[in-house]
Parts: sequence; structure tokens; C-alpha cells
Amino acid sequence: MRTHGLRLAGALSMIALTLALAPPAQAGPAGTSPQESAQARWEKRWSPSPRRDGVNAFEALEDDRRGSHPEGQPHVYVAGDAWRFDAHLEDRDGSDRMRNEVRGMRTADGRPLEIRKDETWRLTYQMYIPDTLDATTSFTHIWQLKNSDVGTPVAQISLPVVNGVQKIAARYWTLEDNKSHDFATADLEPIQNKWVTTTIEFKSGDAGYMRWVLQDGRRTIVDEKVEGIDLWWTEEQYNRPKWGIYRSIKSAGLQETYLLVKDLRAEQLGPATPPVKLPPPDRSAGAYEAERVGNVWEGAAEPAYCAVCSGGRKVILIGGNIYDYAVIKGVLAETAGPRPMTVHALVDGTQEFSVSVNGGDAIRVPMTGSKDKVTTTTVPVDLVAGVNTIRFYSHTARSPELDKIVIGQGS
Repeated sequence: MRTHGLRLAGALSMIALTLALAPPAQAGPAGTSPQESAQARWEKRWSPSPRRDGVNAFEALEDDRRGSHPEGQPHVYVAGDAWRFDAHLEDRDGSDRMRNEVRGMRTADGRPLEIRKDETWRLTYQMYIPDTLDATTSFTHIWQLKNSDVGTPVAQISLPVVNGVQKIAARYWTLEDNKSHDFATADLEPIQNKWVTTTIEFKSGDAGYMRWVLQDGRRTIVDEKVEGIDLWWTEEQYNRPKWGIYRSIKSAGLQETYLLVKDLRAEQLGPATPPVKLPPPDRSAGAYEAERVGNVWEGAAEPAYCAVCSGGRKVILIGGNIYDYAVIKGVLAETAGPRPMTVHALVDGTQEFSVSVNGGDAIRVPMTGSKDKVTTTTVPVDLVAGVNTIRFYSHTARSPELDKIVIGQGS
């Protein structure tokens, strides 16, 4: 079953490419076919500098987000003219995997670049894969395309072992059966311990395409594309790339290793899409939006678009373990004492939050509802005079998606 959200009314409407866009010709990755020249041009949208932008070039940093190896931090950092991703044997992102990645692209003015429906993008960069970064019999991914609504990746560059041989592979996923499909591979060992250039071009649509080019200097190792594939899984969120090392710890012979990435560039075919315009947040007395600047989102928890939420956003992926939680900060009270707190959230059937006020004992907040409508429930909370923090979490299962809270007056 495909996962679809509601379209963000007005705000998430796409600028249509009114002319049919032909897939790129088999020129080099920087080439433009005659058909493209006649219809639309590649426009550079992103070209960050490690020295100038650092990790702020990306929308978010996933540097040991479970806190498994604080002695090894930072795991993601600038090294000379490149970004470096370290992978230690101690690192964990769950019991059977490790992850040190960056996600998304951020412009110099701090705005995320959003890859939306039926847009065509081309990502080009150089990468250095040392011989300690082995292909594995389980999974090792060094690039991904994902969106917030669905855990399954849309596409990847991975390092599998195929018939006993180390490979580098480009793949896309099908959501209906949660399976990956390699459409191009190359031997890994000949490109290790050297800089190689890779280009990933794709149309982010229901009937999209993906092209992967791998070059060693002027020599093209791979130039393959697959057409008619579904690379758009949600109407509400947007696709975004990820770079780094995300691997299973179940393969034998894993080594401590790293990955280097430099000369990142993103181009869009056709004009830049205007930024999404969101409705205003709730600014009434006692209202605190979950996505408000200054709040804390730990682990996988993050703000995402929401058509039915105030402010046009919600915080997703709260709960299910001790790592993924959200904290609403700056909750004010003139005097100490109990207050009614109304929680606004999108609920998938029956779910619950655990709520801790200022580090106090957990308050259970069960909710029943649907993911296309905001559900509310009210619980009493004890606040101190002045500034309070309220933490939303669950150690056992995913919690609802949090829109906002509203603190009422005391009795």
C-alpha cells in the first residue's frame, strides 16, 4: 500500500514542466542533449564549500544520533577540502546497524532545497572510498534518497557483495514489496583508494527515471539509466539526498573506516521552484508549536510538512525507543501549579505519548484518531513559575505526530 499524505493546500502545488523532457543523451554527466537545450536548462542550485559552509551545507546532521560512541565524535566533519564520515566498530544506530550521515541540502541563506514531484535533478560529486570501506554481505549504503513519511529509501548507492565479489551498485526501491533493484553495478576494488566522480540524475515522479554515471578521471566506468520507475511516494513531503555511511554490523570482517566526499553540486532541470509558503503558526495565548525554533528533536524525530496542522508542520518519528523524542521549550507560567495541557496530534489508530515536565515522572497521554485529522486530548501538568520544558517520548512504540500544545489557565 502506498503511503500518501494530504497535499499541503496551495503551498505544495508544483510548477509543472509543460514540455515533455527527454532522458539525457549518453554524453558525459555534464553534457546537455539537444532536446534539453530546446526545452529547459540545467540550473545550478547548490554548490557548497566545506571550508565556508561546513556541515551547515546540509539540512541535518546524523552524527551518532544514538550517542553510542561519544568518544569518537565528531563522526562527520570537514577534513581539508572534503567532508569526512567516520565509521567505528562501536558505533550503533540500533542493535544491528550504525549510521553517520548528513541529510538534505541547505542554501547559503539557510533554506532547505526541496526535491518535489516531477522535478528532475542531477547530483554530482567526488568520493574517496578507502580499501577499509568494504562491501558487505548485508547492507552498506553510501548515498540515499529518502523522504520523511516513509522509512524505506527511494534510491541508493550501495556496496554489496555479489557472488563473492565486492561491488558498488545503484538501486531503486519499490514500496509495494519493500524490495531493492540494482540497475547498474561495477567492481569496487578498482575504484578504492582514489578519487572518483559520480553523477546521480533522476526525475522525482510516479513515472520517473534514474541515471548513474561513475567516472575514474576521464574514463567512464558506468553510465546506465532505468526508466518508468516510481520515485515519488508522498504528496506531502519532499525527497532529499543523504551522504555518509549506513551499514549493518552483521557482516563478518568489518573494519573501522571512513568516506570522503567533495565538490558537491546539485542542478535542477528548469527554473527553481518557489519556496513553500506555510500558513501561520498558532500565536494565541498558551499555544506552543512542536516545530517552533528552539525546541529539541532528538534521534530520528524531526519537523515535517502537515496540511492540516497549524503552521503547516508537525514533528514526526517520536518514540519507539529511548532515543527519538521531542522537547518543547520555553513554556511559560506566571505562577506554579497545575495547568490543563491540550495536545494536538495526528494519530494512527491508538497511540500514546509519555510526557515529562521539567524532568519529572512520566504522564501517559493515550490518543485515538487518524493521520489525516488533528486529534486533541487534555491532561493536567504541574508547571513551575517561569520557564518550563515538556518532553514527549515513548520507550515502547511510535507516538502520534505532534502538532502543538496549548496550556490553559490554572484554577
